[in-house]
Amino acid sequence: MNQTQDNRKNAKVYLNGLGLGSISAAVYLVQKAGFDPTSIYIFEQNPEGDLVGGSMDASTKMVDGKPVYFMRGSRMYEDKVFCCTKELWSLIPYDEHGSCLDDHERNREECHVDTVVRLLHADGEKDSGHDLGLGPIETVQMARLIATRESAIPADAKITDYFSEAFFRSNYWYMWRALFAFQPWHSAVEMRRYMRLFFHRISDMEKMTCLERTRYTNYHSFVLPALRLLTEKGVQIHYDCRITDVDFKVSGEQRWIERLHLESSAGEAMEPIEVRLHDRAFLTIGSIVSNHAYGSHDQPVSMSPQEKPGGAYLLWQKLVAKQPDLGCPQRFMRDISLSKMMHFTVTFRGNLFERKFQWLVERQMGRQSPLPLTQSPWIMHVHTYRQPFFPGQAADTCVIWVSALGEDHKGQFVQKPMYECTGREILEELLGHLWGDLDEDEKAELLDTSYCVPCRLPYGISQFLPRADGDRPPVVPEGSQNFALLGQFVEIPDGIVFTTEYSVLGAILAIKELVDSSIEPPAMYFGQHDPWANLSTARAIFR
Repeated sequence: MNQTQDNRKNAKVYLNGLGLGSISAAVYLVQKAGFDPTSIYIFEQNPEGDLVGGSMDASTKMVDGKPVYFMRGSRMYEDKVFCCTKELWSLIPYDEHGSCLDDHERNREECHVDTVVRLLHADGEKDSGHDLGLGPIETVQMARLIATRESAIPADAKITDYFSEAFFRSNYWYMWRALFAFQPWHSAVEMRRYMRLFFHRISDMEKMTCLERTRYTNYHSFVLPALRLLTEKGVQIHYDCRITDVDFKVSGEQRWIERLHLESSAGEAMEPIEVRLHDRAFLTIGSIVSNHAYGSHDQPVSMSPQEKPGGAYLLWQKLVAKQPDLGCPQRFMRDISLSKMMHFTVTFRGNLFERKFQWLVERQMGRQSPLPLTQSPWIMHVHTYRQPFFPGQAADTCVIWVSALGEDHKGQFVQKPMYECTGREILEELLGHLWGDLDEDEKAELLDTSYCVPCRLPYGISQFLPRADGDRPPVVPEGSQNFALLGQFVEIPDGIVFTTEYSVLGAILAIKELVDSSIEPPAMYFGQHDPWANLSTARAIFR
């Protein structure tokens, strides 16, 4: 459904939250669809000046007069799969030298990944990852899953339904999990989609030369420039308020949103917005950072349960209560033991950590792929970056980010579950895995001159949970005349969740269907159709 030119002149677009789905939609509307920026309205529950960006936020706080850095997520990129993301970057001015994409390309040339130490096993044993650890049985299992039609995979099928125990002890799985945060009980459908889209990179699992990172955090490299663009263009961003509910109107097989209900961040009802048929409402449903909790260097994360999930989940539940075919949010909220993850950001003062880590992995900061600590009970993966990672970061400061998928297990060096540990204790566990023979003076220096901020995400990997058809609604639901759904919990055929690509692609599809049919997303790349990719993959598996 494409709007007429006359209608577009008077139309308004409403979006909830300043997550990547909303930001992408607004940028495309302004930069590619030629939509009037002053007719775009975004409602963000956080106050102005507070942190936005969803799972791509990044922040700084002062502790004892010194900056401490932390964030809730860290995304990586690749040249063929992330084509929508890179198109988005090309639309956002970064500085006087060009777009966010231009800056990304410059950074890639200046600091490319070329890994030497791909994994770290027990007692600090280094592993190049050259041997993927896949035998004939595991190879056949991978080929079978890739070749299976998605429609032939049963509802709620898990990865464990398609792979033997040996697969989950392979170097391939350890490296795969470090990149994408899969757990064995996650969806076989999602595993298949990832394996198909990244098939051409199996041969690069060892060196990870294809891996790309932004110059600074995702927030500073493209989220903040996007917000600056939208503000300068005149997009109406309203802070301290959120969309809490909608009213639908249904006529035959057609339906549309006719009213948006809002409330302040303090919970006070605000004047509802009347939505006309030629207006558009793009609503993000669900959130992987919902109900997150931070700890500190001296305090563990808060485990106090919240009565209900965050705003985007709550809105989705209200939509489904009125239109039952708009997905099943409860499927992704049903058991946080299956969807939780933790991570932590560490700010190191002085250059001791940087020097020791570069000696360990035999590479400079920024040239190392995510490092799986394969024997960590907390299932830790160490992400290191080109420094400075935050703008304005001091030269004697180093920032790293570590993801963890086993928060319930007792640590090897700290005999407590991860969620019970302070940031200092978490860092002590990390140092034990990196350097089992660490000198006590060096250990004390690292612990005393650093600050570790742990974060717990109860729904951090909920989008990977097994599901059935209909659990995720389409971007533009059947019969919709003026609304679309965005985010990580919509259904995009062949698309891979837990990526920026998914959020951006959803925004493009919403605009194509409801605003401008000439807007086309870049085509997906499937390497298994390339004979050279097949040959290099076979060589990597059987070497």
